[in-house]
Amino acid sequence: MASIKMNTIPRPIPIDTYYGNRFVATNTTYGLIRLAYGDNYSPLKPDQVSGGPDWIKSEVLDIEAKVDDSLVEREWKKLSYDERHKQAMLMLRSLLADRFKLNVRHETKVLPVYVLLLAEGGPKFSEDDTQAKNWRVEGHGSGEIEAVSADLGWVAGLASGLLGNRIVLNKTGLHGHYSMTFQPPPLKPAASDDLSAGSAAPSDSSVSLLSAALEKQLGLRLESTTAPVDTIVIENIEQPTGN
Repeated sequence: MASIKMNTIPRPIPIDTYYGNRFVATNTTYGLIRLAYGDNYSPLKPDQVSGGPDWIKSEVLDIEAKVDDSLVEREWKKLSYDERHKQAMLMLRSLLADRFKLNVRHETKVLPVYVLLLAEGGPKFSEDDTQAKNWRVEGHGSGEIEAVSADLGWVAGLASGLLGNRIVLNKTGLHGHYSMTFQPPPLKPAASDDLSAGSAAPSDSSVSLLSAALEKQLGLRLESTTAPVDTIVIENIEQPTGN
């Protein structure tokens, strides 16, 4: 069950919220595609999506989708938050295919990225899988971020968001669940992930500040390189069908 309406508010703030069995978004079709094909911590970056007509970046939509209550009772209660989020994004892909007639193909491209690595001395946190099924990452009023039983994808996703439209890959070799706290440094605002975001590279000073904070607090660091990255090419898309 999904409602799709044109948003008429001048320069709306893009949002996407998933809670319980509901998904609510205000975004362009382009933004929704990036979200649907991203991972649990970050939507696809602009360099990872190509093709499609101009309207997918200019026309803003309000979307509200709801999972059937019977499905929630039968299946969703058994899933972790991570698993439910993945299912919600698969449903968003289905919505895009059904109502927008979206068809994409995957291509591997070599793109500029940052990799998250272990710093000298190793990690400054311990493995903790006590709440792995219901992991959480939450911010506090002080700006500190607390992660409980989360994988390091959240650190890569946070770094990518702080630095703008550049992918950050976890290459630490650590793939368990960990609990930790992190206080991000004050950075010059990254290129906004707005409704028509570009692909500006972060400043060297921002990268250095963030890498230094990661090393001091978590025993991690960032390194600039290039890497093969999965991208999608839009082969077909149409204006969404009515509700």
